[in-house]
Amino acid sequence: MNKPISILQNEVELFFKARRYRVYVLGGFGVEIGDFSIVLKNKETNQQIACKKASWPVQTYEFNKRAKRVFIIDVPKEGNYEVVFLNPYSLKVKHNNLPISSFFSYPIETTKIEVLFLK
Repeated sequence: MNKPISILQNEVELFFKARRYRVYVLGGFGVEIGDFSIVLKNKETNQQIACKKASWPVQTYEFNKRAKRVFIIDVPKEGNYEVVFLNPYSLKVKHNNLPISSFFSYPIETTKIEVLFLK
């Protein structure tokens, strides 16, 4: 589970323990979420869990890439979950979040944006 997942992948199945997870977007610090969201579907019960927007969008480096915490998800029951990315093309990520430099830069291609779940 500590491997990045492309936001364009479908039917990704991961094992989650019952706890709170932080969700990071990899690729840059300038993140505009738009209508993008993530839902976890329990494979046994089909229960869906939606992510909540992080109140403190922390910036860090993970896997030698710029990462920004954008969501928090509380998993109530341990098990296998299918990760579903909703509206992946509405997520815009720029390398930098400084206003002057992000004004002159273009967003990263959607095919290069990844998500990472950390406990």
